[in-house]
Amino acid sequence: MDKNTFSNKVNEVDVPKEEVLQSIKLGISRAEEEHHPNKRKPRLKAWIMSTVAAVILMSSSLIVPSFSKVLADAPIIGGLYANFNDMVGRSLEKQNLVKELNQTYTSNGVDIALTSAYYDGYLIGITFDVKGNLQEKDGYYYALYEIFNGDPLADETKELTTLTKTKDGYTGHIRIVYPYKDLPKNDTIPVSFEEIGTKKGNWQFDVPVQQNQIEKYVFDNKESTNPEGDIVFKVASVITGKASTAIIYSVTYPKGELDSSVRMLNVDSTAHIPLGGTSDGKIDQITDGDRTTIIRRLVIPDRLENTTLTVWPSYDETHSPVEPIKIDLP
Repeated sequence: MDKNTFSNKVNEVDVPKEEVLQSIKLGISRAEEEHHPNKRKPRLKAWIMSTVAAVILMSSSLIVPSFSKVLADAPIIGGLYANFNDMVGRSLEKQNLVKELNQTYTSNGVDIALTSAYYDGYLIGITFDVKGNLQEKDGYYYALYEIFNGDPLADETKELTTLTKTKDGYTGHIRIVYPYKDLPKNDTIPVSFEEIGTKKGNWQFDVPVQQNQIEKYVFDNKESTNPEGDIVFKVASVITGKASTAIIYSVTYPKGELDSSVRMLNVDSTAHIPLGGTSDGKIDQITDGDRTTIIRRLVIPDRLENTTLTVWPSYDETHSPVEPIKIDLP
């Protein structure tokens, strides 16, 4: 078989792209979790594209659930987040900044009880317990849920997480990056579980959260360009929570040229920055004449202070890079 014939045959192969992506994400997450031997297995978090979850849950008959909820004001003192790979949750627990929840929803013979939540900068964490007769998949127990009612403005609103078996049932964890530009002091986060183990159902929650105290550093002159001057990079602000940091930045470019190629912000720091758990997403896009501005935010699961950050965006190499910007954080 000659080279051209081989290439044509390869291109004809129907590859289930979304399923492959899901498997890769699950595999990476499992490897990360298994790298921490002090944690019980299995314990993994995987993010699934909205389209994948939509296909999985295309149709199902749901049982009308019963619902009860109570929000307790007292902070949690204990080790809920010690069971999960959530550095922000662990730090906030030590600071008594995680709030206890007691919301329960029952559907299709399975009870889900939310047990705690935190809201720190752009990060929201939720823990929950599950009781019921579940069946595993590939040696794991999964929970599939939707956040923000599937709002198309939010990134990856359908997500998958694994459950850890306990003596009383199962326990799970959700971490959400707040998808909108403005951060309210108080909010209610809609969370709807759609599949637990192999059971489909309808477990709906409105999770009340209260923002931990934040510090916001606004910059008026943090701006750079590339040599041609057609790309403008700006850092608008840095928001630090009690256990997280967010960098709000924008990239302006000729309309239609970099719409899908602006990627994660690069950060060089005099302080240690965690390798895992960072998230970079678009929160706004503005078109003015022949110019487009994308506003994004990079979330780091650690409070950065007394450090200097050097930052610059990644985008398509058809345009030359911009000069990095330095930020001094007190």
